[in-house]
Amino acid sequence: MNLLGTLEANLALPRGPLACIGWADLAADRVPMPVSWADAEADTSWAAGVLSGYGIGRGDHCLFVTAGRDYWPRQVEMAVTALGGFIGNISPASYEDRRLSVYLRFLPPKLIIGLGKELAEKVVRNDELVTLLREVPHILAVPAAAAILAGSGIAAKAVAAVGPALALPCAEGDGAHVDGSQFSVAQRPGSRSLFVTTTADREFQLTGGQAATQGSVLAGCGCGCGRPGPVLSLR
Repeated sequence: MNLLGTLEANLALPRGPLACIGWADLAADRVPMPVSWADAEADTSWAAGVLSGYGIGRGDHCLFVTAGRDYWPRQVEMAVTALGGFIGNISPASYEDRRLSVYLRFLPPKLIIGLGKELAEKVVRNDELVTLLREVPHILAVPAAAAILAGSGIAAKAVAAVGPALALPCAEGDGAHVDGSQFSVAQRPGSRSLFVTTTADREFQLTGGQAATQGSVLAGCGCGCGRPGPVLSLR
């Protein structure tokens, strides 16, 4: 049996009940978050719909600046590959500025996603990296990093996990969308505290759990794209 035969045999085996176990960052604690195959398929399909607005397609490089322990980057990676793109990975650490430079110069990405505060602070002190990042068509950074990049003239939208949900900005607006078929989000009046409830068919169940991430629920449809579901301001 060769490698192809081994892979085919593995694919024929019965699947376990879970696609993976991620983490949900809540205000009180970080808790394990089981993800079923149905959850993963719904999450991938929704994220692919959002990313298609950025023109992600066959042969497009999307660079992920994320930690391997989190689920939401896997959700978006699967969406990129479903659209025909391919992914690169670096960690969010500040020492990754050299690998980031190599990617930007020799394999320029169409989309960078997940750029964090630590690496953003290092990047803006390097004129060459600032110039290269300004040429990237789309950057989705964590909220603190998006503000740092903006101070150096680098356009970036804010993306974040909100408890078990992903708040992912579309190409049309600055707000970050949450999949309304899987999650609802409420905001405590007079605060930026966000409370998430999962739908009944999610493997991980949460009712009104306060997310670690803060933000605001935008009034009305929240975005000109008309996509259903909550739209958040993460800044």
